[in-house]
Amino acid sequence: MKRHSPDLKAVLAGFGILCLLAGLYPAIAEQIGLSNQPDTETPRSAIMPFTLDHNRMIVKVEFVRPDGTIRKARAWVDTGNQYLTLSEPLARDLGFDVSGLQSGKASVELTSPVPAMRLNGLPLNGDGVRIKVQSGAYVLSGVPAEANLPASILQHDHVVFDYPAHRLTIARPGVLRPEGVGIKCRINAETGLFMIEAIIDGDTVQVGVDNGSAGTWISNVLSEKIMSRHPDWPYAIGAAGSANFFGFPFESGGILMRIPEIEIGGLHVRDVGLLGLHQSLFDWYSTKSAGPVSGFIGANVLKNFRLEIDFPNRMTYWEQGAATESGDLDIVGLTLRPETDGSITIASVVNQNGKPVVDGILPGDRLIRVDKVEVASATMGEIVDALRGIPGSTRTLTIERDGKRFAVEATVRRLP
Repeated sequence: MKRHSPDLKAVLAGFGILCLLAGLYPAIAEQIGLSNQPDTETPRSAIMPFTLDHNRMIVKVEFVRPDGTIRKARAWVDTGNQYLTLSEPLARDLGFDVSGLQSGKASVELTSPVPAMRLNGLPLNGDGVRIKVQSGAYVLSGVPAEANLPASILQHDHVVFDYPAHRLTIARPGVLRPEGVGIKCRINAETGLFMIEAIIDGDTVQVGVDNGSAGTWISNVLSEKIMSRHPDWPYAIGAAGSANFFGFPFESGGILMRIPEIEIGGLHVRDVGLLGLHQSLFDWYSTKSAGPVSGFIGANVLKNFRLEIDFPNRMTYWEQGAATESGDLDIVGLTLRPETDGSITIASVVNQNGKPVVDGILPGDRLIRVDKVEVASATMGEIVDALRGIPGSTRTLTIERDGKRFAVEATVRRLP
């Protein structure tokens, strides 16, 4: 049987008729999938995968340059901060004047409006948000990101931190149907920082929710009360694991402890590491929160949950996932300080029962290597993870002091 080829003129004529229909009758064309009208509807929600480094949530954000082109950047999601912070290279690329950094300042605040920002196509609201520029390639030393995504920008929307699935969702009010245990929150309308009620060792306390912090910190007023109730509970001096934020001087004097559980809305997180610090730190934190807080819940607790924050309606929703590993404080007891050049300084050695838990290391030493992990090419999260392990196992640390390098065999301990 002879097969006939379709007549080319007939095909082109038919295609022309369809195109005409698409132009004259858009409703019909849309139904048959031929609309030539651009889809200009702004999305009302966006979902973005995130990575965790030292418990810090990192996502990709789209910034719009002055010429309208897109600059993608890794951003640290931080509900404990109200400033949009940009690294110096990113700020320059976006056209900001960063000449204020030439005087040797570590950071400078700008008076410019926030650049247009999008998360997976969803415009973010930066109205009234203040901008800081940080010298160096990263938003802060030790954080592998060029910008942050602060609470002040998130507070206009319904946000989901799905830690078990490693997904961030941002949606306009009314788009999402809440899931989980509902807990009212208080929000500072200027900064976006929010706070809830939690139960810590039987005390009902007001705490911030700070996913930008790797760990949970509490006031020494509360930590000393816990210690007085449980004199047999061990403790140590100095930050380690998730409690080690940036190696600030006050971290070296913090009270490191574990408590059996923290309760949030009837949900329980077990075997939680805490760092007790002077009340003055939380007096300062309270000025940017919605009210006085006794501490803040960090990501070592939050990563057990799918957490929704319905900012406009002042509600949070908590859905517990599978229990996370409890080896956070099974670690070589060092407080690390990341430097702007990518190196790591030993801020201090954790002290327990009046003795340092690692011999042969002094504050100010440089950490060069942990076993085969080179500090110069690793993130802080990778370095802290390399220090963790089974209690009793050892790590070979390469240390530099006064220009000379030497090895230290350090034991992983269950701290405190």
